[in-house]
Amino acid sequence: MSETSPAQTRSDEGRAPERTPRKRVNRREQILRTAADVFSAQGFNNTSLADIAAMLDITPAGVLHHFGSKTDLLTAVLELRDDNEPAPEGSGMLDHLVTTAQRNAERPGTTQLYAVLSAESATAGHPAQEWFRERYTVLRQEVEDAVLDRIGPEHRTAASTPGPSGHSPARSAAAAVLATMDGLQVQWLLDPEAVDMAAVTELVIDAIVAKLSASVAGGGIPAATGDTQI
Repeated sequence: MSETSPAQTRSDEGRAPERTPRKRVNRREQILRTAADVFSAQGFNNTSLADIAAMLDITPAGVLHHFGSKTDLLTAVLELRDDNEPAPEGSGMLDHLVTTAQRNAERPGTTQLYAVLSAESATAGHPAQEWFRERYTVLRQEVEDAVLDRIGPEHRTAASTPGPSGHSPARSAAAAVLATMDGLQVQWLLDPEAVDMAAVTELVIDAIVAKLSASVAGGGIPAATGDTQI
């Protein structure tokens, strides 16, 4: 092993100690997470930018620096909830819904956020109204396709034929599944021990698919009119 020279020793001793790099604060991420917490607790309409800013010890202008408006912040919060893997296609979507219900039970804050904002968005002029309307449009189509895939191609025409109301049995089934999931969230938030969201979601999906399959097989859904009741 080589010896260290006196000059090198002096050089090493005179060198300023290395500083530990400071962890950079992602202010935008902080604002986003804080806004999600406040929106879920108070709703969008009852929350001001000042409320969010105060929790982070910054000014409302600091919030607007990262998000151009309160509405833009709301949109970012809603998109944060859906920042996950895309849902599978076909009948696998139905299994995915059960998994989603189980995951929602593990993240009460996010579940509360969605329940509060989705209900609040039904009020006139709410900035999230279009976002939720589009979300339900997409989900109904995805669940309808999953139901049709689950009951089999031989029954697809009958189950997808609109009835007198203009809605097909498969579309009505999709709406029923989504209504069940959203209603369960409210019950669970009020009394978590009283509701098993995943188990009930699976039970309802199985019951709806079985009812639809039986109606088709028994001729309860004439292909010409799609007249049935689920």
